[in-house]
Amino acid sequence: MTGKFIVIEGLDNAGKATQSALLSEHLRASGLKVILTKEPTNGILGGMSKAALNKELTISGKALQLLFCADRAHHLETEIEPAMNKGFIVVCDRYFFSTLAYGFASNINYKWLRSVNISFRKPDLGLYLDIDPKTAFLRLPKQESTLQLFDNLQKLSKVRQAYLSISKEFHLKKIDANGSIEEVSQRINKIVDKFLNINGNKSYAN
Repeated sequence: MTGKFIVIEGLDNAGKATQSALLSEHLRASGLKVILTKEPTNGILGGMSKAALNKELTISGKALQLLFCADRAHHLETEIEPAMNKGFIVVCDRYFFSTLAYGFASNINYKWLRSVNISFRKPDLGLYLDIDPKTAFLRLPKQESTLQLFDNLQKLSKVRQAYLSISKEFHLKKIDANGSIEEVSQRINKIVDKFLNINGNKSYAN
């Protein structure tokens, strides 16, 4: 099978990391070669981005978005595209849709955000885990020292509205992320199995 690029998006605490891992396990169990990755990456550029998100580094909103883009360009060149060329399915937790949604929520011009991201490779399949911002907010750590840049209800609500528009523009599959981990995983697997034409008698809960 030719390599494919699958992206999972959503608000913080929507379950992206968990569902990305479960999807990767599911695809490996189906006999596919899979690489699980994420953005920001664990490299130097990704580390700087995380430091800004954790309020350990003070930079402007535009500078932060450009850091994300630099990390993304390096990520594509050194990990995602080489893996796809070898026939791997690449499952990525966050991609440029996060830059668009969170950047917009920071009042950065959307046309500018789009212009600096639109040249990046588009995923073959994009999944958006939709969750109520209040639910996401309640899952946040309660210690103020651990809160990140976007960890308040007003910003999360604005991010969700941006994601809903972005999902339509870029044809992301919207998935109800409410319910148990297993229920959400089955919703994802059903869509991905159909996309990849994975055969077999599978039983999915409604």
